[in-house]
Amino acid sequence: MAERKRRSSREVQAREAARERAARFVKQEEERVRIAGDAILLQDEIDDFDAETERRVVKLREERDAQLAEKREKFDALVVDMLDTEIPAQQAAERLGISVGQVRTAKRNFDQAVAAHAVQSAEPPVAESSRDAQGESAVLDASAATSDKAGADRPEADAYTFPAPGAAPAAVPAQERSPENAEGAALPPGSGG
Repeated sequence: MAERKRRSSREVQAREAARERAARFVKQEEERVRIAGDAILLQDEIDDFDAETERRVVKLREERDAQLAEKREKFDALVVDMLDTEIPAQQAAERLGISVGQVRTAKRNFDQAVAAHAVQSAEPPVAESSRDAQGESAVLDASAATSDKAGADRPEADAYTFPAPGAAPAAVPAQERSPENAEGAALPPGSGG
């Protein structure tokens, strides 16, 4: 009987040790589940933050590009203003602190922008639905018909005749605030005034 008591006492101790180990495993498993849940939640926050940051960066780049384009257009216009004072490109470059190539590029960009604006303002607006319904060819036909109709009101560019060589130059009326109209105004060098 003593042996049976000893055996039952060992069984109780073994079961108690097993329960303690099982409780420790359960506690560790709960901790692992908590850590995994926190990590998944934080990963979602990281992904959301990264996506929001990228969206902001794209928006800032678009704003930067728009502002840079606007400032470059203004700079190109200033370069052309400098060239309009009848200064050679080399001197304009020196005065503006840029290279002659940059002066030429600015002039070319300005001329292209003016030409694009002229073309854009000359084209009649076309509804998107007609573009979808009738296709591109219908839009081109309508555009050509409108430009032909508008061209009837203005002289053709090809109809202008240039004066013969050696003929007197055409007289151009002086503008309201031009140096020719200002009393005692100093004309730029080389203007012949």
